[in-house]
Amino acid sequence: MRKILDYIRDEQRTFDEFPFNNIDALILAEATYFQWEEIMEDIWTPEWPYKPSDSLFLHDMPASDAMPLFGQFSADSGKNFKMIDSLRSSARYGNVSVSHLCTHTDITEEIQFAAMCFHIPDGTCFIAFRGTDGTLIGWKEDFQLSYRFPVPAQTEAARYVSYLARELAPDIRFYIGGHSKGGNLSIYSATSCVDSIKDRILKVFSFDGPGFAFNHHETEEYKKIASSIFHYVPQASFVGMLLQSAPGTKYIANRSLWLMQHSPFTWEIRDDDFAYVDDLDKNARARIGAVDSWLADMSFDERQSFTEMMYKIATSSGARNIFSPDVSWGTKMSHIVEITKSTDAKSRARIVETLRLLILLSFRQKKEAKKS
Repeated sequence: MRKILDYIRDEQRTFDEFPFNNIDALILAEATYFQWEEIMEDIWTPEWPYKPSDSLFLHDMPASDAMPLFGQFSADSGKNFKMIDSLRSSARYGNVSVSHLCTHTDITEEIQFAAMCFHIPDGTCFIAFRGTDGTLIGWKEDFQLSYRFPVPAQTEAARYVSYLARELAPDIRFYIGGHSKGGNLSIYSATSCVDSIKDRILKVFSFDGPGFAFNHHETEEYKKIASSIFHYVPQASFVGMLLQSAPGTKYIANRSLWLMQHSPFTWEIRDDDFAYVDDLDKNARARIGAVDSWLADMSFDERQSFTEMMYKIATSSGARNIFSPDVSWGTKMSHIVEITKSTDAKSRARIVETLRLLILLSFRQKKEAKKS
């Protein structure tokens, strides 16, 4: 079955000939992981408004062998290289332009944020939020979703959409979307903006984005735009089913194992849409159930203490991000073991039991995959 790289290669109809669709949204959400900050001006500033923006057509991107790609911070750098060259030469995507690149990562503020605006030749825009990169502070902010609301990236996302709505011509309507944490930011920003901006939103895409811990889906602001919010996850999703996921989730066929399904490059396509399945994989439900039970047993203060402990463990290993081989795994593990020994017995037991259960369920899924 086809994947998004096949779709980019084969789909050469323009947006006038074939309108913007779900697959286009996923492709542009993945494109946020390119290291645009190396070839474009970053508009972020702590003051209001942001700085002026430049723009770049996708057909004017450097070739993959010259592109300063997201690279070491991405688990799919090889496929992203292929994606760059396909987008550059595509009749469909080449005339899409990107503007208003906005990035802000700060350890002190505990934020990892990146967003940009893709201008579709049909006159609409796709406001896209980057998901979690490999930086440890980005992963810490993900953990904070379980006990803090809003997290700094959510606040920045709401600020960004409000800004862009003023920058774009008032008759321009737009989509909002992102992958992983970018999907969560998309939902939060869309529900947090004023009604006049909500009226301009065509659709909100959360691609395997984690949910919320504070009943966000029950708020009046969410309900105002609920019919425009769509949550897509692979059939064995883990990240996208964490916390309280968006109602009406759609499940996409995927034959990769567990966390590998989080990569958009593994999602299956049928004709001009995703290939859907009826429900989440049973092993995935068991994993999520284990984590939900674990979280339910912890107060928000305990979740915060656990997050701080895990962050301390990770940073003590000498790593700067989870994808780059800057320190050997042997060195990392020795530090992790030492720090874990210093934790209290209850926290240590939680770590061990959760990891044991997740590993057990993963082996079970792998065994069943071999049988099928």
